[in-house]
Amino acid sequence: MRLFTGSLLVVAAGSIALLLHAGEVASKTKIPDQKPAPVAPAGPFDPDKNLPQDNNYIVHEWGTFTSFSGSDGIALDFKPLVGEDLPKFVLDRAHQAALNDRRKSASDALLFSKSLTVSRQRMETPVTYFYTDQERIVDVKVDFPNGLLTEFYPPVRQFGPDFKKDMPETLSKSWLRWGKVRLIPEDLVYDKDGVDPYIPQISKGENDHYAYARETDSAHIQITDPLLRTTYREKFLFYRGLGNFELPVSVKSNGTDRFTLTNTGSALHYAFVVQVDGKALRFARYDNIAGGMEMILPKETATLEALSDEVAKALMSDGLYRKEAYAMVKTWKSSWFGEQGTRVFYSLPQSNTDTLLPLHLTPAPKELVRVMIGRLETLTPEQEQKIQGLVSHLGDADPAVRDQTSAQIKAMGRFAEPALTHVAKISGDPEVQLRAQALLKQVLIGAKK
Repeated sequence: MRLFTGSLLVVAAGSIALLLHAGEVASKTKIPDQKPAPVAPAGPFDPDKNLPQDNNYIVHEWGTFTSFSGSDGIALDFKPLVGEDLPKFVLDRAHQAALNDRRKSASDALLFSKSLTVSRQRMETPVTYFYTDQERIVDVKVDFPNGLLTEFYPPVRQFGPDFKKDMPETLSKSWLRWGKVRLIPEDLVYDKDGVDPYIPQISKGENDHYAYARETDSAHIQITDPLLRTTYREKFLFYRGLGNFELPVSVKSNGTDRFTLTNTGSALHYAFVVQVDGKALRFARYDNIAGGMEMILPKETATLEALSDEVAKALMSDGLYRKEAYAMVKTWKSSWFGEQGTRVFYSLPQSNTDTLLPLHLTPAPKELVRVMIGRLETLTPEQEQKIQGLVSHLGDADPAVRDQTSAQIKAMGRFAEPALTHVAKISGDPEVQLRAQALLKQVLIGAKK
């Protein structure tokens, strides 16, 4: 089936040179590590007016918010911007700004001739799926009033606030507008080998977590950029960001595998408390949580498969399709269930998601399901004592001990910084405080590289 991706540009003979010059100017500003998708064939007329205008389509979305707190339950700031987990074709604000400049250059020629931002919440991966049995056009925009949308794919037509190179970013009043998104049922896009040639491939050596989100029966979404003569396709809309807003859930660690969860908002559908210690995995699930309650980790260990299945079932109970739920679990399995530490997962009521992250769809779909999981990393008193002990070994006379100790702390990854900051704050030992601050500088220097 032939796909029409936009209105045909009719150019008089005398203007052909200007159009070619536009492409030449546009090509001078390249987005780093961004390969343009091939151009889908254009048709002799605009077919959009013949597409259905009704709301007979479905939208499902999943994602996570991640935050960090000490054993006292007080939220801690951390520097959550990491981009190495995404394929190179995913754009950030700087790349989108460069793409916009290329568009402007092309338009002008035709007409006239992650970062060290500190935040309390990381919005990990909202992934938005569309389901339709007919090709159609939907206008899509998302707002993040109390945060900054930092990475996304496919490219957007407009975004705010404006990107200003070498200027501090503001974590508020952010938005992305993809504009007209073409939804194409799966059976209309695959070639004879069962491949959609317009969907970018994950390169060898790149983190393949992003690809797991494609393992669904959703429609393919298409964005066409007529000025740059480029077409982008994907199985979903992807975006993420960070912000300094408060969620209604906090967790205090009381020691000896006991935690107090406090919920000041609407009842939580479910929550999991999970601890990964070496190869040992333990978890417990709680349902219908209103107000506060005590959560207790069982003594018995569990398997990764058992926890994955239990979380997938919970996600399906929120309204996700089976393939969506398992795609989400596969995407986050190594992080949720593989990273060392203690964390609580909970299902954020959709009303909270709609307030924190308004999603505008025109026409509105007949069904909209948004499943956002809050991930709250917490330090237990035992873990805080262990980190203090490690910090005290940084002054050991044996270089091997110092190196091993430093490596153990740095192995905490993006959570090493808030953990060190917290330990330095609560420790009464001046030597521990000084050594924690010294290692903190090393962690931050490493983050800048």
